Amino acid sequence: MNTYSPLLLTEAASRALENAGLIGEHSNLVARVLIDADMRGHGSHGLMLLPLYLQRIREGGIIADATAEWLVESPPIAVVDAHGGPGQVAANAAAERCAELARGSAISAVAVRNNNHIGMLAAYRMAFQKRGIIGMILNIAGASVAAPGGSRATLGNNAFCLIAPTSRQEPFVIDFATGIVACGKIREALMKGNQVPTEWLMDRTGAPSTDPNDLDSGGAVPLFGGYKGLGLSIMIELLAGVVAGHTVSPMVNRQRAHLDRPMHCSQFFIGVNPSSFAVDSLEPFIEQLHDAVRSSYENQPPSRVYFPDQQEAFCHTLAEQNGLTITSEVRRLLDLP
Repeated sequence: MNTYSPLLLTEAASRALENAGLIGEHSNLVARVLIDADMRGHGSHGLMLLPLYLQRIREGGIIADATAEWLVESPPIAVVDAHGGPGQVAANAAAERCAELARGSAISAVAVRNNNHIGMLAAYRMAFQKRGIIGMILNIAGASVAAPGGSRATLGNNAFCLIAPTSRQEPFVIDFATGIVACGKIREALMKGNQVPTEWLMDRTGAPSTDPNDLDSGGAVPLFGGYKGLGLSIMIELLAGVVAGHTVSPMVNRQRAHLDRPMHCSQFFIGVNPSSFAVDSLEPFIEQLHDAVRSSYENQPPSRVYFPDQQEAFCHTLAEQNGLTITSEVRRLLDLP
């Protein structure tokens, strides 16, 4: 299987998006967010989404020439309306604004409304890292998750991300969806011709399924953590949905089911300046937590402790060394050998 350098893929994807109608700056941003996900080992949020994005641009679900509009700019808060444009554009602007506002005050918050899919939440980490700000990103999505004991999808696979700045090149990151698995990982399995674990998916009758085709045929992903997972998902709904976007996930358009409609999803960005609370560095405390996790294994320490961001760092190193593989569909779209 052919592999390609991340830079080559970024440039090729950017050209494809620009040819579809995005301006150069926006097309490059979207491409970089997708490649970043692939490099961190999350192909579910990577270039496999490019064909869908291009189709949504053609059919009007992503408004290529939309201009994000700042509705409220009252430090330390702000509100931006994406107007149905590429989700990464408004999200990136919000991350930068949120981190900058937090530098001048202890806490900041930026709401994004009327947006589209923004990709992997961790993709916006460097806005916070370079300013020494703790960042939190909350996102709501269209219905794909079943409540505990439920048999059909009625809630979004809502997501949460925390970014803690470090003195290293990369911040410490926790990024996860409230479903037991991201929907994209099931679709990634489908593209590879693989089955999925039974705990990942239910079919249209609510029965456990290993067939990834069931996700988009009336199936659902279970919430993780039972009622505690439901509680976290509802917290995200209230902040990222109601406060940020005047909406909730049952009102959000699913990007595959409604190709001609903007999703109208929303995000909430929160910035916390640790220096305002007399915290000079987060790293000693993160390391203590890392050691606590490692020491819990007692006499059988694992060869590699997968603290939340270690797997991503490992995959990123491999991608830099070996390049990335892409699907045949993406390869054709990018006109690569």
